[in-house]
Amino acid sequence: MATRIVQIDLAKPILPVGGLSGYGRVWLLIRHGRRPIGWVKFSRTFVGQEIRPETICDLIADHLVLPTWNSLRAGPLPAVSHLPSASVIVCTRDHPDQLRRQLESLARLEHPNYEVVVVDNAPRIDGTRKVCQEFSFVRYILEPEPGLDYARNTGWRAAKNDVVAYTDDDACVDPFWLATICDAYADPKVQCVTGLTLPFELETPAQEYFELYGGMQKGFRRRVYHPANWRTYFPLGSGHFGCGVNLSLRRSFLELLGGFDNALDTGSLTRGGGDLDIMARVIQAGGSLVYEPCALVHHQHRKTMPQLQRQMFDYGFGFFAYLAKFAGGDLELQNYAVRLMKDWLKIWGWRRLKRNFKDAIRLRPHFPINLIVREMAGMLLGPKSYRRAVQRVRTRAYVRKLKAAS
Repeated sequence: MATRIVQIDLAKPILPVGGLSGYGRVWLLIRHGRRPIGWVKFSRTFVGQEIRPETICDLIADHLVLPTWNSLRAGPLPAVSHLPSASVIVCTRDHPDQLRRQLESLARLEHPNYEVVVVDNAPRIDGTRKVCQEFSFVRYILEPEPGLDYARNTGWRAAKNDVVAYTDDDACVDPFWLATICDAYADPKVQCVTGLTLPFELETPAQEYFELYGGMQKGFRRRVYHPANWRTYFPLGSGHFGCGVNLSLRRSFLELLGGFDNALDTGSLTRGGGDLDIMARVIQAGGSLVYEPCALVHHQHRKTMPQLQRQMFDYGFGFFAYLAKFAGGDLELQNYAVRLMKDWLKIWGWRRLKRNFKDAIRLRPHFPINLIVREMAGMLLGPKSYRRAVQRVRTRAYVRKLKAAS
């Protein structure tokens, strides 16, 4: 059954939570002002049709007593001031209804000086342009070349401000999202900031399976990554840093890096990996990356199983295409990339497949076998795609150059 997601802000009076009919589980996101503390998860049958305030307090005490106590003792995070101006980039393709919801959330941002740029990527309908006309603060840009990284590059080149924050059309941002991101750039060493991405809803089996797979959450603890960090495969395991739906960079540093790799991510032959690539390159180039959980974004996961099946294939495909790029680079990262491919197939793929297959035979709860197989199939096919994608990008660039010259 579906899961009801509710936010509880301890900086405000705790009210009863109703509307639980039809749900099998309840997830309470506990926060203290701008600071998210953690989840309280339980079966709906434990509380009935309504959760009373005293029950919420008891559940918090049972599940999150220490983090909650530490947050209450520290007090709410102060309002941030002297924020740098920022440009929010939303790359989209033919999702006008989702885009409208995202733009409505961007209109509520608590930030004194920001712009919103919508990049319409190779549209087949005119819905995006029409939605943007409903919002006076939105600047619409058309990028005719299909590919998410093409759209991302168009966005930062058109941005008027040095902090460039990316989010997707299938998400909603928290009112404090942009202010929290910009506050982290007070440190001149910080070149990239990511944040906490939570599920917008868990209404279908596909959405719940995606969360069971791992979702997009990276934890509730702030972390700083820099070139001096030592971890296995660092910095190629950049999936730990964050994801593209909640990603920001300094425009000046992004320009220094040459922007996003047009051969990667959705709409290209590689199907993904563009966000992983830019985060790894930030570290490789000497920049610091901050994961700030107070920068909240709520993402709407794929609703149907066919959509999730394709996403799982694309995840494996894009991840290994991204690793293939570094496998052809300098010797140290080449060794890391090859080892990561082997270990990921062996540990994340094959072992997980065997474990879930045994559970399925014993009629125990398990992650769907077909989703694991699809992801592994993507892993096996992905590495050869990067070289073809690079060649396609070069061909397109040459054609554009000829057209411009004629």
